[in-house]
Amino acid sequence: MEVDCSPAGLDIPAVLAALLDECSAITDYRTLRDNLPRRLAGLLRCRYVLLYQRIGETLQFAAGNFADQPGWSAALLAVAQINPIELTSDLPETQAWRARRAITADLADRERAQVCAPLIYRQHAIGVLTAIRGAFDEATDQKGEEQRAAARGESWSPEEVALVEVAANVAAMLLENTRLLERDRERIHELSLLNAITSQLNSSLHEPERVHRIVVQRVREISAADLCEVLLPVSPPAAVSWIPRELQEMLLQRWLNDLRYTPLLLERASESQGGAYMAYLAPSIKTFFALPLIGQRGGSQARETPASHAPRRNEEQGVQVLGVIVGAYHKPWKLRREELALLQILAGQASATLENIALMNDVIEARNEARRLLRQVLDDQRLKELILESIPSGLITSDRDGLITTFNRAAAAMLGYHPREVIGRPVLKVLNLRHLDRVLQTGQPQHETLLTGGSQGQELALDVTLVPLRDDQGQQMGVLATFADITAMYQLEEEKRRLDHLASLGEMSASVAHEVRNPLASIKTSIQMLRDDLEEQAAFQANAGTQGEIAVILKEIERLDSIVRNLLLFARPQRLHLTECDLIELSKRLLRFLQPQLDERGVHVHLVQQEAPAVSVDVAQMEQVLTNLFLNALQAMPDGGILTVSCQVAQQKWLELTVSDTGVGMSQDMLARIFQPFYTTKAHGIGLGLPITRRLIEDHRGSILVESQLGYGTTVIVRLPLDAQASQEQGVGEGEVHREFDHLDC
Repeated sequence: MEVDCSPAGLDIPAVLAALLDECSAITDYRTLRDNLPRRLAGLLRCRYVLLYQRIGETLQFAAGNFADQPGWSAALLAVAQINPIELTSDLPETQAWRARRAITADLADRERAQVCAPLIYRQHAIGVLTAIRGAFDEATDQKGEEQRAAARGESWSPEEVALVEVAANVAAMLLENTRLLERDRERIHELSLLNAITSQLNSSLHEPERVHRIVVQRVREISAADLCEVLLPVSPPAAVSWIPRELQEMLLQRWLNDLRYTPLLLERASESQGGAYMAYLAPSIKTFFALPLIGQRGGSQARETPASHAPRRNEEQGVQVLGVIVGAYHKPWKLRREELALLQILAGQASATLENIALMNDVIEARNEARRLLRQVLDDQRLKELILESIPSGLITSDRDGLITTFNRAAAAMLGYHPREVIGRPVLKVLNLRHLDRVLQTGQPQHETLLTGGSQGQELALDVTLVPLRDDQGQQMGVLATFADITAMYQLEEEKRRLDHLASLGEMSASVAHEVRNPLASIKTSIQMLRDDLEEQAAFQANAGTQGEIAVILKEIERLDSIVRNLLLFARPQRLHLTECDLIELSKRLLRFLQPQLDERGVHVHLVQQEAPAVSVDVAQMEQVLTNLFLNALQAMPDGGILTVSCQVAQQKWLELTVSDTGVGMSQDMLARIFQPFYTTKAHGIGLGLPITRRLIEDHRGSILVESQLGYGTTVIVRLPLDAQASQEQGVGEGEVHREFDHLDC
């Protein structure tokens, strides 16, 4: 390699930057060591750069640059100290080593000038760098005499010597960092291997045979042994083709008598080092090693282990021999210190795994015994739990602080809570028991009927009995609450009261309508006759005031007559004349009739077009129902809004008609009273519209549900049966009731 050896103009920062830039990315130690001399020769503008490493008490040649042309090896050998250099010699390399600074040497006799700088890393000299300037050797130099004479005068300036010294330190740093990186890689590989071994062994605690296979596999991987086996203390010894049973017994007995954990390493060439063991091995085996698997004495000693599988124990030292790892080579082999350390760690992990397997077997056996001893107790406890869960009544127990301790299945079904949601919570958060504190304070049983709500907001009526909960000594430890769901009975009683009230109100309304309608008809007839008589007189024609008063009287009579008709409609059932009807088409027709009022209030209609079957209804009554619902929605939107009408099939047996508005809505108090007769919020209403609507829907064997929130509008859901025959039977029944009230017709 031709190198510009002109020393002028060396840029120290540029040299160092180039060195770091090109060499810091090399992570392989040997590659970096072999490339550094060539790169430094080019950067320092010298002929040769030689690297020496300290090995023991000598400096040994490690690397050097060379020219890619004939004769380079002879030229390199002429300047490099190939043989090891004693640190006590007087050569420039050792002088630089001892002085810990750069040393220059005059090589005029060989037309060279050299600088030797120590390779210092963290204040420790790890080697020496030698930089040489000058021409080639006489045998290989092609320059003329004048050029050789000029080369003889080449020398290193103090600045260049300092540069070489700094470059040597940078080279030392790069070399040692790369060496440390390789060592870290080796350690990472070892740690990864140990981690994999640990994971495999830990995952095989239930499979002793798999542990055996893993240990053999990992020993082969670490040691590269030709033969490998794990010997276990079984009686008689297991058959291994290359290890006689006598040798197995000798190895187990060796560490039973001498528990120093030291591995056994034997070579065929050294008979004095274990000839008694090697005599049992085949002549083809040149190297043999063995490592003991030692465990501490623990619970496995107390377990009744079959004699054929019992580990060998040293009772005095409290340890036991669990087995022996053995390996052999068919050629002489030296185990490196790192490999031997890994094998010892593997032996320790295998020992711990085998001991854990034995301990785990002890634990399993002890657990099975405990299960057998506790089975009767658990069966009794389970029987009590089954009895508790099978009780049809809800059952809750609480401690003295009022926190729930028991919550049975019936209580969960009634209240809608899962036991995990309520165990440990205050009982008053689940049931508002009025007499809980009294039972806790006095210990006296209490009984109450409780109206509460479930987890889904449903209304519940519960018949609750509270009794004190006492321990074996009679001390009160909490409260036992048992309750039954009487919601259906309570609702039936409420419905019965409502129907009784409506029946009484209906009879009264029918009587009042009967007594009022005839006089009202007479009054209306008399006023009409009076008006007809007065119309023949000229004075009446000219008196507009009298005409207006008569018109007001007739209008109020019509209003009273409408009220009486509504009372009669509410008071007695109507005969149903059932026909097939499409409720969507009926709604369209009624909404067209109400279109002027809708436009006047700025209400937009949103009709959801869905396919829904026709139902059997009394069309006249259903017109009245829908008209009432549309008018109520219209009146709830004085400033305009959206009226939505939709129809769909529910549960395959009901037709649901939904009427929604975006009006003012209703409070919960108003919502609870809207079906009460004569309850109204309108200035001129009498409060019979929704009660009559509900009565007509119930006559069709249907139901009505109203949902509303103040300020967010109202939704009315009308549900009618799809079964035409049931509706017809319902209509016939109502007709029979109608005949009972025929005498009320006026």
